[in-house]
Amino acid sequence: MRIERRSLCVALALGAVLALGSSAQADLVQFVTTGTFTGGSNTTSGTSTYTDAAHGILITFNSSLNNSVEVPPATQVSFGQFDTTGTTGSTPPGSVGGNFSLNIFQTAPTAGNVSFVGSLSGTLTGNSSQAFVQFNAPLSANIGNVSYSIVSADNGSPGRVNIAPPTTNNGLTTIAGSVNANVIPEPSSLILSALLAPALLALVARTRRSVHNRQI
Repeated sequence: MRIERRSLCVALALGAVLALGSSAQADLVQFVTTGTFTGGSNTTSGTSTYTDAAHGILITFNSSLNNSVEVPPATQVSFGQFDTTGTTGSTPPGSVGGNFSLNIFQTAPTAGNVSFVGSLSGTLTGNSSQAFVQFNAPLSANIGNVSYSIVSADNGSPGRVNIAPPTTNNGLTTIAGSVNANVIPEPSSLILSALLAPALLALVARTRRSVHNRQI
C-alpha cells in the first residue's frame, strides 16, 4: 500500500510538472492600417479620401499607425477612423456610394497583409448622416498565427460601421477590431514534455503491473 501511494504521488508530481511545462509564449504583434476608397466624383483608387464636391461631401480615412499589442488574450483595437469634418453638406442631402478597402500590414511576428472590403452607401450632410460601410464576410483573416477581426456591428449588423456627421463625435468614427493569436508552446516546454512524458507513462504502467500482481 505504501508503494502504491508513493507511486501515485510521483505520478501526480510528474503530471504537475508537465502541466506547468505547457505554458505558452505570447506574441508581440505590430501592424499598421491603410484605407482605400473607390467612388465619388473626385476620388482616385488608392487614396484615403472620398470627395463629392458637388454635394459638399468629404470623408477622410485616418490610418492606424504604429500599433503594438501582445496577444493572446484577444485585444480590441482601432483599425482606423473615418473623419467627416470636411463635409459641409447640401440640400437635398448627397448620396455616397462605392467601395472601401481596409488593408492591414503586419511587420511582427511575421510580415504579411490582409484586406477587408466593404460597400459605402447612404447619405451625408453637415449635420446628419445615414452613411455607412458594410464590410463583406468573412470578417476575420489570418497572417501567420495572428487573427484579425472586424468587430463593429452597428444596427446589429456584423461588419457595419455607421459614419458620423461632422456634428457628432467631432465627425470621427472608429472601425473597431480585435487581434488574437494561436498559442505557441515555448521551446523549453516542448523539451521538458518530451523528456518527462516517457517516464510518466512507464511509471503508470509499472504501477498497474504491481497492482495486477498483488490481485493475483
